[in-house]
Amino acid sequence: MKKFLGYMIAVFIIVGLMGLMGPGKCIAAEMGPVLTMGTPMVKMSGKSEVVIMGTGFKPGQEVFVLFSMPDGRQSDVGYALKPAPKADETGSFASIWKAGRYVKKGFIKGGAYKIEVTDTEFNSLAHSVVFFQKEK
Repeated sequence: MKKFLGYMIAVFIIVGLMGLMGPGKCIAAEMGPVLTMGTPMVKMSGKSEVVIMGTGFKPGQEVFVLFSMPDGRQSDVGYALKPAPKADETGSFASIWKAGRYVKKGFIKGGAYKIEVTDTEFNSLAHSVVFFQKEK
């Protein structure tokens, strides 16, 4: 619980700073949506968590977060995100993806994986990469 609270505090500080670039306006909004990983290197375990942050979205915009597997298949991981990804009044969001199920099922075997954010019609808005590191 302490780890989760620590992640959430860090995420909200970072997203808050991104939103303070101007009164109600974020510089990234002028460039278009941007997706970043708050945890770009994740140790593989049944409790793996990925902090996902976005900015430059339309205020109040609902988005889907998709995980791309090595074979090209994509999976909507919205069910495992807390809180659900929805842009705030500055066009930013932050969520934590509990990815442990994907590790346990063998979908994640280590290495780089693409995370993509789409609108509700599955039009791509932004993407980033997260690295999963095998435990030694």
